[in-house]
Amino acid sequence: MDKEGGNVTRPPLLTNSNYDYWKSRMIAFLMSVDRRTWKAVLKGWDHPK
Repeated sequence: MDKEGGNVTRPPLLTNSNYDYWKSRMIAFLMSVDRRTWKAVLKGWDHPK
């Protein structure tokens, strides 16, 4: 089973030894979904009123 790759629909897999690589890939993955998604991670998310 493929655990890592350029799949746009599946985020990168975090293992015990790849945190630095995973972190940069996860940021890129979330930004590829939508830049607002990454901003929500940084700033937090407010429920619409």
